[in-house]
Amino acid sequence: MSCKGVSELDKLQIKRITTADQERYAQALELRDLVLRRPLGMSIKQDRLDGEDLAIHLCALYADKMVGVLLLKQVNQDTVQMKQVAVDEALRGQQVGRRLVAYAEQVAIEEGYLHMMLHARQVAIPFYEKLAYEAYGEPFTEVGIPHRMMRKQLIHIDTQEGGTNI
Repeated sequence: MSCKGVSELDKLQIKRITTADQERYAQALELRDLVLRRPLGMSIKQDRLDGEDLAIHLCALYADKMVGVLLLKQVNQDTVQMKQVAVDEALRGQQVGRRLVAYAEQVAIEEGYLHMMLHARQVAIPFYEKLAYEAYGEPFTEVGIPHRMMRKQLIHIDTQEGGTNI
């Protein structure tokens, strides 16, 4: 499957799902396994999935096929963590990840979060930097590969002259 041109991208749907939607949730787990775990010789079945019902699940659908997924998990009142970002390898470079992250940021803002953070695989850091995320802290190893913490302020608050602009 391939997307050709901007008109094809118009067919991409990004939506929120829940773990109660067993069919879509199973598709999301399969994509996460295929993209994030199998290349490392691991299985999503080894992951602790308890608490996923509390996360916000977003998916990208193309021709009703799950081609992208990510989770948002609350860290604290102001911060949400983006996790488990996976895009079908056949659609990489077609803006699926960029659109999924932009949608996730909008959802996070609507949910009242001010900051987004994530654990980026070393190879994904340039992707997130293009989306205005900044790396911080020391590199660390997660699932056996190098990662960096990254963050972005979602809402810019201007406190000059006593006003608040969001």
